[in-house]
Amino acid sequence: MPQCLTGCAHTYKEAREAQKEQEKERNEAPDIMKSMNERKPNSFCLSKLAVALPDPLEGTFRQFQSHNYEKYLEMLGAGPMSINMIIRANMVLKINQEIDKRWRFVYETTIKAKSMRGFSTNTPKLVENKFVLGEPTAELLDDWDQRVLESVLEFHEAVETPTKACCQVNCPASCEEEHRRLVLQQTASRDKKITHDSTIVYELEKEDPDVMVVTSRVGEEQEEVVAVRRFRRHKE
Repeated sequence: MPQCLTGCAHTYKEAREAQKEQEKERNEAPDIMKSMNERKPNSFCLSKLAVALPDPLEGTFRQFQSHNYEKYLEMLGAGPMSINMIIRANMVLKINQEIDKRWRFVYETTIKAKSMRGFSTNTPKLVENKFVLGEPTAELLDDWDQRVLESVLEFHEAVETPTKACCQVNCPASCEEEHRRLVLQQTASRDKKITHDSTIVYELEKEDPDVMVVTSRVGEEQEEVVAVRRFRRHKE
């Protein structure tokens, strides 16, 4: 069979193959767009941007009432003059949980006194401690507390029943209702003159969540002294 001297057959074949390639690309384009549309968008939630609310136990509280605190101070080794100044002092309690999950306690005691010239003076004194839950920590104390303490902070979410002890989980068999509180277990060194162990419980009043109730226990069995102080939340 004679060949085409002008090469038109070869040219037609190349044109036809180019046309088929273009049709194939056009058919694939909708599939690509479809797959792009079917991609799931990244999940986004505004709650992730929100600042976490503080624990209800956190805040600044100012003392407005105390009961039996004099006897408690006496058990710690405070003298009569020191007890008198402490009872008349203004006390502020600050509690907050830091980013590293440590609980920070600051007591600011402003003692009312008079200078040698008879002028009234207010001398503030700060005592700050930081605790990791369940970790024994050497605790800084006020001057009137003659003990050396190693303390452990516990977090409780339930109240005690008359017959069973408190638990840290919401267990209906042993707990009446959920109730958040911080418990500081203080163990005194036996090498010092004052060796009484003590427990301090921080909890909000059920009827008024702006009132912090601080219950302090010191001594053993019949010699145990229980003191209760009430602090009101300071709102700026």
